[in-house]
Amino acid sequence: MTSAFMVVARTHMSQTHSTRSEPHVINLHLEFLRRTSVGNAIFTVQDVKLGSRISNLHITLSQPKNPGDEKLEDKAQGYITMSNIATEDGLSLDTQYTLTSPPALPVHLPTLATHRLDENYTIRAADPFPEFRRAAQNIEMFLVRPDRKDASRPKSINDQWVRFSPKRVADGRWTNDALGFLVDMFPQIVEHYINPESEEAAMSPQSQQRRKEFIKKSKADGHRPFWYPTLVLNLDVKKLLPEEGVEWLFVRVRAKGIKNGRFDLDIEVWDEAGQLVATSTHASLIVDASRNLAGRPKQTSKKSESKL
Repeated sequence: MTSAFMVVARTHMSQTHSTRSEPHVINLHLEFLRRTSVGNAIFTVQDVKLGSRISNLHITLSQPKNPGDEKLEDKAQGYITMSNIATEDGLSLDTQYTLTSPPALPVHLPTLATHRLDENYTIRAADPFPEFRRAAQNIEMFLVRPDRKDASRPKSINDQWVRFSPKRVADGRWTNDALGFLVDMFPQIVEHYINPESEEAAMSPQSQQRRKEFIKKSKADGHRPFWYPTLVLNLDVKKLLPEEGVEWLFVRVRAKGIKNGRFDLDIEVWDEAGQLVATSTHASLIVDASRNLAGRPKQTSKKSESKL
């Protein structure tokens, strides 16, 4: 959904304000008001401020409350800052910022691509609960191998190299439009604490069988999966990726506090050259997964006309 907001913003600037040359999202703030549904949606764009270098947009995503309803309700709203990263000019300082505590383990991407594991990383072959995150099936996540993790590594940190699945997304590559999708695709930090076996099952060579055994055991123990709805998402884009995109990006996700059913996430995206591409922060809830499934409107065949 976040990437959809980014595409809408870019399309609006290129079609409605083509003379301004501000095609890139440099900052995004989204608030998720209600649960969205699979199907058509209407994006309404309002020009908040149009400037010579930076412009601000307010975008609302609306859908029917129930299938067949003519009346729409707002599902998510966002403020998006547009500029032109390729022509940015101004003071630049080397802050010498790097990934720390702990540093990222070395990777050999050709080996990952061919053999699906290298000395430090291995593929996350299956999501423990794929019914909740079907979009994740379109990418391949490579996580730190269990035998390469040390006891000092906090459970609150997740490191991963990510690319689009060659089998599901032919020639898929990461572009700036796709960053909104990327910063919302990762194993859930909370699960590292309450269901560590779920990730072990997902990364096992016999992942399908391990996953079935894990789900069966969880049900027998009375454990039900959680849903982690995002309340607020912020995205700050630091770098313009090549127009043709890149195959691999590195993502670090870290939670600072998990308390009273709420938690935060800090996310950093880096490229192969070790340059920071984007940062993101999330504010999320922890609720029973039944709230994500019960009463969800079924997809309707009635077509809605978009304002874009």
